Amino acid sequence: MRSQRVGHNLATEQQRQLVLGSRVAVVQSSLTWPRAEARQECQGSLISINSTCTEMGNFDNANVTGEIEFAIRYCLTAHSLEICIRACKNLAFGEEKKKKCNPYVKTYLLPDRSSQGKRKTSVQKNTVEPTFQETLKYQVELAQLASRQLQVSVWHLGVLTRRVFLGEVIIPLATWDFEDRESQSFRWYPLRAKAEKSEDSLPTNNGELTVRAKLVLPAGPRELQEAPEGTGDEPSQNGQLCLVVLGAKNLPVRSDGTLNSFVKGCLTLPDQQRLRLKSPVLKKQACPQWKHSFVFKGVTPSQLRQSSLELTIWDQATFGVNDRFLGGARLGSKEDLPGGAHTRSQAKLQWQKVLSSPNVWTDMTLILH
Repeated sequence: MRSQRVGHNLATEQQRQLVLGSRVAVVQSSLTWPRAEARQECQGSLISINSTCTEMGNFDNANVTGEIEFAIRYCLTAHSLEICIRACKNLAFGEEKKKKCNPYVKTYLLPDRSSQGKRKTSVQKNTVEPTFQETLKYQVELAQLASRQLQVSVWHLGVLTRRVFLGEVIIPLATWDFEDRESQSFRWYPLRAKAEKSEDSLPTNNGELTVRAKLVLPAGPRELQEAPEGTGDEPSQNGQLCLVVLGAKNLPVRSDGTLNSFVKGCLTLPDQQRLRLKSPVLKKQACPQWKHSFVFKGVTPSQLRQSSLELTIWDQATFGVNDRFLGGARLGSKEDLPGGAHTRSQAKLQWQKVLSSPNVWTDMTLILH
């Protein structure tokens, strides 16, 4: 009797683990699946794989072959982008010698490659013709998709979480017609090898920050404009650098489509003194509008010409974990500004405009990196 009770408890525990290990839900969608009972929804990662190394290019490659079948739709009522992954065919073997393949599908809304922007299907074992029938969802406003590209990639999961890249599809969403029924239907897409990075590729930005800036001087703005730089005729009176952080958009949001975001401002003076300010936290907002003022006091125009202003956006942590960096921008005349040549040139011009137009507001939209 005791051995039967132990056996029963063991079987019950095994069943409980199987239930906990599965994450199956019915997808309420207008798209037609072959079998209703095969529907599966995946709103986050179903497998706890650390994908940091794959995004840094540290992974194995197979000879890319095959196709992937999926559909794209946008649900206006739920403000949700849905990628319905149906199947793959003719995949390459993840382990050629063993003729083995354990494929799964991963998606990102580029340029966001953060862990919060990642979605994955379950792993299908020992097949090059996997069937997934899963829907990956993103909580995102329709207007934000104009600046995004959908990356759908297929991977093999090997021993000790070793990953092998099997191919990808990248779809620009700016021209995608979400109202067209044909655009919502399932299609087969040929898998491609990863493209080489180039200057013309998608810029790696993390959204946009809108600000207003003004150099406030007590008197003599005309003298500042007329006095040539580098001469002793420049006014030396202390002023204020005023900044209004208006809002941000296209930020890398959490899996639920929201953020608890705040802005840090750091003005670095020529003597490396740093003046730091911080905005309040706006909770549960994907496109925060802080409208918060930063005022850096006791600075001169000559100091500011050799200074840099760094603005960074953060997602406030929960339960004592480190705050998550979302992106940043820097204004100034230095050569070490972030971004490409065009971005650096724009940052210098915007900074010069603020300093050359005292007591006048200058509106700017900064690309976050």
